[in-house]
Amino acid sequence: MTMNLSLRISIILLILHFSLNCNCQETELTTYKRHDVVNLLEEIQSSIETIHPNPYHSTRKNHVDSLFNNAVKSLPDEMDEVELYKLILPLVNSFNDGHIQLTCPFGKFINKGLNENKGIFPFTLYQLNSGVYVKIPVFDSIVKPGYRLRSIDNVSVDSLVSTLSAFKFGDNISIRKRKAIEDFAVLEFFVNQGKELYEIEYQRRDSDSIFTCTVNSAKIKDIINFNNSFKIQRKKYFSKSMIELNGLIYFKFHPDRNIALLTLPSFDVDRGVELMYSQKIDSVFQLLNTNKIDTILIDIRGNNGGSDYPSKCILKHIAFSDYSFGQAFMKSSKYQRDFYEIVLKSKLSDTSYLNSNEYSTFFTKRYGEVFALKSNISKKSDNSDLYKGNVFILTNKKTFSAAVSLAAVAKCYDFATIVGEETDGRITSYTSLVTVPLSIPSIQFGVAHRKVINACSSIDSSAGLTPDIYIKKTHESILSEKDIVLEYFLK
Repeated sequence: MTMNLSLRISIILLILHFSLNCNCQETELTTYKRHDVVNLLEEIQSSIETIHPNPYHSTRKNHVDSLFNNAVKSLPDEMDEVELYKLILPLVNSFNDGHIQLTCPFGKFINKGLNENKGIFPFTLYQLNSGVYVKIPVFDSIVKPGYRLRSIDNVSVDSLVSTLSAFKFGDNISIRKRKAIEDFAVLEFFVNQGKELYEIEYQRRDSDSIFTCTVNSAKIKDIINFNNSFKIQRKKYFSKSMIELNGLIYFKFHPDRNIALLTLPSFDVDRGVELMYSQKIDSVFQLLNTNKIDTILIDIRGNNGGSDYPSKCILKHIAFSDYSFGQAFMKSSKYQRDFYEIVLKSKLSDTSYLNSNEYSTFFTKRYGEVFALKSNISKKSDNSDLYKGNVFILTNKKTFSAAVSLAAVAKCYDFATIVGEETDGRITSYTSLVTVPLSIPSIQFGVAHRKVINACSSIDSSAGLTPDIYIKKTHESILSEKDIVLEYFLK
């Protein structure tokens, strides 16, 4: 489960969306007293230690304690909302855990700044190997797409990215830096609250000399003009969707090849949608078999996860042997029990859940105990359901959580071939967010209460899921918006 703000599309277009369509009617910043912030910091650290099975798995407690203590010592008598988030985001993200998440209302802050005629960094960026490059410039300036940035305002890009990574959550610093590069314009604005000019050092190619120029920041009028003229040219590889479930399922045939594409952008499937989701997936595989399509591409690139229910719906049709999702552990706490009480009451009833098997699992352990959950063996697909064609699962760095679990099962049991990039989602990770109510109610905060060891992983693994076939991105593929993974199959 995730609750992160999606900043994965073009930052420039996203900022325009925020400025014109932000639902935050209130753009004035709230002010907080020192004692309120002190209480908040105590709540955050205490709840992480209470809920998380191993909160200091990627850091040291004395290091985090020092960060929190120094933050308290340096607190002013009051601070506004932006300053509060500048304080608490690095503290929360210092745990280096992608499932300890504090959501920041970046959209509100950007909306306010743009309406005050403040400017933002006029480029979106991308990372390739160890370099940081321009992807989209707002202005038709000297600095073009594909040019490498070396410094901004006399500070190296590497140093800036390291600073901004403090405001992104992730399982390690490399993941947090990648996210900071993708969201650079938003984070730079958040930290500096707008600039008029930027002095840029850049290279046309990695082996070229370094050049210097000054560029204007992008104001709201510049962004609107850019948006009106900019068109993303994406090649269409497959026909119009034949089966859809908005935001969850898109199924297409290729017009000329005996191949189909099933795109699954998210596994965040609410209980009320589960039956429809299952029926849609069944219909997908019925169409595959009826039309004798011999290859299916299951695209979970950019899928941040959710529940395991979608994976079970897929595996119903591709599992030719019995399988297991792996092993899970859970930590008991009052937060965990409150969470499962809500879940079980909605699933069963206000009273019958007390007599359920789930009750004995989730409610009878002492607080603080980390215990293993039963690892169930799932049966192979019925022959009538089994798809007998070629199955490929497409992954990239933005494949996380429950989506990684599907790919791990498929790879472990040879149900599918994994193609694309190694996932930033770990094959052994902490997951399943419990929402934590805080004394400042507007702050959205969640903490993992489970550890999941996915199929064919180990208890201490810190790696992502590696593909069977690795497709390497190039400058050309990034700048042209080509889908080199789909082109790999179609060629």
